[in-house]
Amino acid sequence: MILFVLLLANSSYGQYTSKELNPYHKAYHDSLQRREYPYTFPILAKQAYKKGFDIPFTYGLSTAYYTQVQDVNIKRTLIGFNDSDPVDLSGFIKFGTIEARTEAVTFRPDMWVLPFLNVYGIFGVGSSSTAVPLVRPVDFSTTQHFNVTSMGFGFTVAGGFGPLFFVVDNNFNYGDIDALVEPVPAHNLDIRLGHNFVNPQRADRGLAVWFGAFRQNIKGDTSGSIKIKDLFPNGAEGLQEGFINRLEEWADGLPLTQQIIANQIINRIDDHLSGVDVGDANITYTLDKELAKPWNLIFGAQYQHNKHWQLRTELGTFGKRTSFLIMVNYRFESLFKKK
Repeated sequence: MILFVLLLANSSYGQYTSKELNPYHKAYHDSLQRREYPYTFPILAKQAYKKGFDIPFTYGLSTAYYTQVQDVNIKRTLIGFNDSDPVDLSGFIKFGTIEARTEAVTFRPDMWVLPFLNVYGIFGVGSSSTAVPLVRPVDFSTTQHFNVTSMGFGFTVAGGFGPLFFVVDNNFNYGDIDALVEPVPAHNLDIRLGHNFVNPQRADRGLAVWFGAFRQNIKGDTSGSIKIKDLFPNGAEGLQEGFINRLEEWADGLPLTQQIIANQIINRIDDHLSGVDVGDANITYTLDKELAKPWNLIFGAQYQHNKHWQLRTELGTFGKRTSFLIMVNYRFESLFKKK
């Protein structure tokens, strides 16, 4: 009866402004200094080229597959039945480790406004499942599945000196989940430090590797509903003997207001498990939740074939969150020349 879903839209930076010190690439960087840059963006690009810095192509289009598993804590639980006002059952319900899984495919257009500042939008579709083990009043587990669409925006600050680079990324994402009343907002922050290994023969080709830290923050409360028949799709299969009796004994010990709601729900569950059609009877809920650990470590690599194409992969681990990302990015120069 408890749901949690989150669609994470992870960002990428594609390239960063760099000045390679390899003497074998001198001719390439000399050509950058001689270049007449005819475009408006990135701002200050002409000055950067004159100093021999390599500027990423202004516009980018990327698509990514992302999957994530993380633990969630429920701090407060309000439960209602159909259209009744929810009651606080936080002190009478205990959960085990709640595990939320997310898979998403995202599309991300971006633009370098300055040689070190990128802005972007995020659009995604995906699915999420939440495994919820109930410890009290009965030993019961359920897994709920949801469809998710998302959209958001963000910005990246990036730079480097020689082969070393840093990236700081912020994005704000809103996941529209079919079982929830309102979209779920999330704020994502990641910091990366890395090294770029440039191809000795081509200054625009290389492999970058990095490590860093990722922090995720989600809205503290979520409201939604679930039909009783969806909570027990297999009927009484797998439930312990005396399941309803233990629920009734638990309800008898509740305060009067909570007891009324609990008995309404238990009676409908009993009907459903007995084969009676309960129609659209549903449980409404409001959860005050938090991530078990907001921070985790990330390790990644990106192969740049040229200034147009990059392939990136990243692994997140530790901190009670694991994740995997693979992304393809295509970049192209500005469309609008200076007048």
